[in-house]
Amino acid sequence: MPQRFKGVRCRARGGRQGVVALVALIIAVLAALVGPAGVATAAAAPQDGGQAAAAPSVPATGSAGPTAEGAPKAPPAPKAPPAEPEPKPRDPAAERAAAAREIRGAAAAETCSGALAPDAVHTCTKPSGTGSFRFTFSLTAATDLVLVQAVDLDGRGPAYTTLTGPDGSAVTCTGPQGSYGETRCPTSKAGAYTLDVSSSSDGFSVSYRSLVSSTTCAKVAASAVALGAPKLFEATVAAGSTGDCHRLPTNIVTNSVLRVHLTSYEVQGTVFDASGKQVCSTRVQSSQDFDCKLTGTAPYTVLINQDYGRSAAYGFTVARLSYGAGCPVVDVQAYGTVPDATSKAPCRTLRVAAAGPHSFGPTWTPSWMSGQLYRLNGTPACPPELLKPCNLAAGSYTWARDANSTGADPYGFWFYATTQSAGCTDVRDDGFASGPATGSFTGVGQRLCRTLPTATGKGLYFYDNPPADGGADVNTTVYDAKGVQQCEATSVLDVCKLTGTAPFRAVLNGPASGNYRVTIHGTGNTAGCTTWNSAAFGPSLGSRANLTADRQVKCLALAVGKHATAEMIDYTNTSKRVNASVQIYDAAGNPVCSTVGGTTTSCVLQAASAYPALLIGTGYADSYQLVRRDISQTAKCPAPKSLTVGGASTGYTFKSALDSTCVQFKTATTDKLVISKRTPGAAYRTGAVLVVVDATGKAVCRQWGYACRVTGSTGYLVYVLASGYDGSTPIAAHIDTWRVATAAGWAPECTTKRIGAENFPVRGGTLTEDAAGYCAVADMKPGQRFDLYGADNSVASSTNPNAELMAPTSFTGSGHDPVAHCDNRNIGDFNFSCTTSADAPKGEYLFLLSAYTAATPLKYQMQGVCDFPCTTRPKQADATSVTPATSPVKTITKVTLRGKNLTLGTAVVLRADGGSTSPDRSVKATAVNAEGTVLVVQLSTFGIEPGTYDLVLDSPGYTWGTRSPGYLPGAYKVTAAPPPARTPPGGHPLAT
Repeated sequence: MPQRFKGVRCRARGGRQGVVALVALIIAVLAALVGPAGVATAAAAPQDGGQAAAAPSVPATGSAGPTAEGAPKAPPAPKAPPAEPEPKPRDPAAERAAAAREIRGAAAAETCSGALAPDAVHTCTKPSGTGSFRFTFSLTAATDLVLVQAVDLDGRGPAYTTLTGPDGSAVTCTGPQGSYGETRCPTSKAGAYTLDVSSSSDGFSVSYRSLVSSTTCAKVAASAVALGAPKLFEATVAAGSTGDCHRLPTNIVTNSVLRVHLTSYEVQGTVFDASGKQVCSTRVQSSQDFDCKLTGTAPYTVLINQDYGRSAAYGFTVARLSYGAGCPVVDVQAYGTVPDATSKAPCRTLRVAAAGPHSFGPTWTPSWMSGQLYRLNGTPACPPELLKPCNLAAGSYTWARDANSTGADPYGFWFYATTQSAGCTDVRDDGFASGPATGSFTGVGQRLCRTLPTATGKGLYFYDNPPADGGADVNTTVYDAKGVQQCEATSVLDVCKLTGTAPFRAVLNGPASGNYRVTIHGTGNTAGCTTWNSAAFGPSLGSRANLTADRQVKCLALAVGKHATAEMIDYTNTSKRVNASVQIYDAAGNPVCSTVGGTTTSCVLQAASAYPALLIGTGYADSYQLVRRDISQTAKCPAPKSLTVGGASTGYTFKSALDSTCVQFKTATTDKLVISKRTPGAAYRTGAVLVVVDATGKAVCRQWGYACRVTGSTGYLVYVLASGYDGSTPIAAHIDTWRVATAAGWAPECTTKRIGAENFPVRGGTLTEDAAGYCAVADMKPGQRFDLYGADNSVASSTNPNAELMAPTSFTGSGHDPVAHCDNRNIGDFNFSCTTSADAPKGEYLFLLSAYTAATPLKYQMQGVCDFPCTTRPKQADATSVTPATSPVKTITKVTLRGKNLTLGTAVVLRADGGSTSPDRSVKATAVNAEGTVLVVQLSTFGIEPGTYDLVLDSPGYTWGTRSPGYLPGAYKVTAAPPPARTPPGGHPLAT
C-alpha cells in the first residue's frame, strides 16, 4: 500500500501552492489499458439471455519546538452527484383531499351503477340508498389482472371494493382496502364480472383496467429502449385513474435487464409480465431508478400510477441494459491517446482483445457522471467504484451511466490494458539528482506512461511540482509487468512500495492540457540530497534547510556509516509554527519515522543503509534548523543522579529552541520504572518534551501529563527537549527517574510505608529536588476506592502535588491506566479519588506523590478516607469549638476547629438561623492533627450578610447537613466590614 503525504493542490494567478500533510485516502484513480484507439460506431448485439464469461477481479497489492500550524485544508473533493429532490412528507389526508377535489373538477362520466368502460374514471356524486353500488364489465381473456382505483369524494379515503367472477365466486384481490393505491385482482376466467363499491361518503369515483388484455396501453417501439438513446416518455396520470400503462417491445424478453428511470417521486413504476405478475417496482426498490432482470413471460408492461388517485405529471425512460444497442464502441487505447469526446450517449461498448487487467472510465464533464461496467447479459463485470484494475476476459462489455446520472454533456472514455508497454518511455528514478520528469498533456482523459528502472522490493517517492505558469497537477498510478496496481500517487508527495514483477510503469494523468513536472526518486537513494550531520545533545542548531512556496520538499542525506542505529530528530523554524514534517522511509518504502503533528520523533535505523530524509512543507516559505542525535547504546549521555523512588532529580536548563539533554542507565528486564520531567517555573506555553528509549533504540514512551511507566528492557535512554521556547526565557527542567520495582517486588523505600483504602492516616513532609517524591504500598481490593485529601498550600492551584496509584501489571505508557489510578477531582486541587477496577486483582499497589507542576521545596500533608467498599464507615466529624468565632464579611479567615473525627476532607458550611442555608463556602483545609481533634481551615465570608450562623460539618461518607454530630448552633458570627479610613486635608489617616 502506498504511504501518502496528502496535499492540497491550489492554483491561482501567478503560481501554484501545494499544501502537504499525511492523510489516509482511498485509492480511487482508474488507471489505463493498451490497444488501438476505438472508433465510435454502434456494436451489433446478440440476443438477450445469452451468457458472457465471468471476469474475476485482480487482487490488490501492494512537539517540541514551534507551535502547531492550523490543520491543512483537505484536498478538493470529486464532483458530487446532484442532490435529488427530497420527497415531501406525504400527508395521506391531504393527498386524499387533493385527489377528491381533482376528480370532482374533472369531466368524468356520472354513474352510480351499471356497465363500466375500461380505463375511464366514473363518478357517483349523488349516491342514493345504503350498502354497495354495483357495476359490471367483461373480460375476454381467461388470465388477466384487473386494477381498480376507487376514491371517496369527501377526501376521507379510498372506497372499499369487492369483485365477483362469472361463476359467482369472489375474486381474491390484494391492495389497500382502506389504505391507498390501486387494488389488484388476478383473474382466471373470461366473462362478466361484478364490482361492488362500498362508500359512506357523499360520492365516490371508480375506474378499472384489465392490464393483460388492455388494448389502450401505449406501445413502446424497439428503438425507444435502445441503451444508447432511450426515449423520454412524458405524460400526466389522470386523477382517479389506475394509471398509465406502456407495453414494451418484443425484443424485451425473459432474462433481459431493464434500466428504468422516473423523473417524479410522486408516481410509482411497476413492471408486470404477460400473466400480470409483478416483476419489479419502485415500491420495492424505494428509488425512482432501478435495474430489473425480467422473469416470467413476455410481453412486459410498465404501469405508472399515483397511489392516492391524484393527477401527477411524470417522465420516464426504460432501456435494455443487457445487450444494449446504440452504444459507441471503444477499443483499448494506446498510451498518449486523447479519447474522442464528441458523443453524449449514456453508454459505451468496450472491446477487450486479450484477457487481463484493464482500467477505464469517462472523462470529466461539467455535470455529474457515474456508471458501471457490465457483461453483455447485464450482470456487473466490475465494482461500481473501480479502485484497482478490473480483470476482463476477451470479448465485449457495456459501460453504462447510472440511471440517475442524466447529464447531457458529451464526454470521452479512456480504456487501457495495464499490462501494455506500447507508448511508454523510460524515466530515471534518481530525480533529486538528475531532475524531474517533464512533459505535457494535450487533452482530457489522456494517459502518459513512463517505464521505471526500479527493481522489485524497492520504494519510490513521487513529488508532483508542476511549473508555476501553465503547470498541471498529476496523479500517478504504478503498475507492474503483469498489470497489477502497486500504488496511486494523488498528493503532492507520495511513497510507493514496489512488490510486484518488474519492470514497473508509472501512468500519469492530469487536466485537459498543461505541462507537468514530477520528481521520481528511490526511497533508499541519497544521490542529490544535502548532507545532514549528526549533533550532540545540548544547544546545537544542527543543519539549515529552506522551503519556498513552489519548492515544498527538501531532501537530506543520512549516509551509510554516518548515522547511529537509533536517532531522534527535531527542528525549529523562523515562523515558530509546525508547518512541515520530516519523513524517513527505508529502501523498500516502509516508514521509518515521521514528525507529522509535531517537530520531533525517534527513528530506528539499519547501520548498513543510507536514508534520504525529506523535509516536507505545508505550503509556506520558511527557514528551518534541523538536528539529529544519537539515542542508541553508543550515545554519550550521563547517568541520572538517582534511581531511588523519591530520590534526587536531574536538572537541566534549556536556553534555545533546539536545546536538549539526556540521561542513560542500565536496568534488569524485570525492573519497573516511573520516569517524568517537571518544568514548574516555565513561562506560559513553554516547557519540555520527555521521551524514553529502550535498549534497542525504540521509543517506548512519550510523557503526556502522567509519568512514563516502563519495564522489560536492559537499559534506557531518556532524552528531554525544550518545548515552545520563547527566544529569551530559559526553561528549567527536573528529570525524575525512579526504579519503583524489581523482580523482588515494589522498591524497599516504598514497602516500608504501608497504607490502605481503610488505613491512610495523616502523612506529611516536604518535597525538594533531593527528595522529589513520596511512595507507599497500598493494600487494595477489586473495585475499591478511597478519597485523598491534602492540605492546601495556597489559593494558586499550581502549588499542589500530584498523586498516582499504579498496578504491578500493564506497566506501560503514560496514559490513564484503567486497572488502578487516581483522578484529580478538580484540576490543580489537592483532592483525588483513587480506585482499582472491578476486575483488578487483590494485592499491593504503588502510591506515588510527586511535585508535578509545583515548585520545590513543597510542604504537604495528606490523608486518605475510605469511600467504597468499607468494612467500617468513616465516622461523622464533630466539632466542640471554633476559634476565632467571628470575622467580617468578604474575608477569608483561618479558623481552628476542635472536636473529633476531623479529617482534611471535612467541609465547613455556615447556615443562617431559621434553617435557610447560605451558599457553599470555599473551604480549604490547611492542616489537621494525627488524632483528628484539631482542623485548620480557611473560611470564606464572601457573598453572605452579617449575622449569626450555625456551623455545620460535612465529612466523607455522610449526607451534608445532619444536625448531630457535626452541628454547632449559632457558633459563628459574621460582622459588617469596617468603614474605610479617612484622611483630613494635610493630615494623617485617622481611625473612625
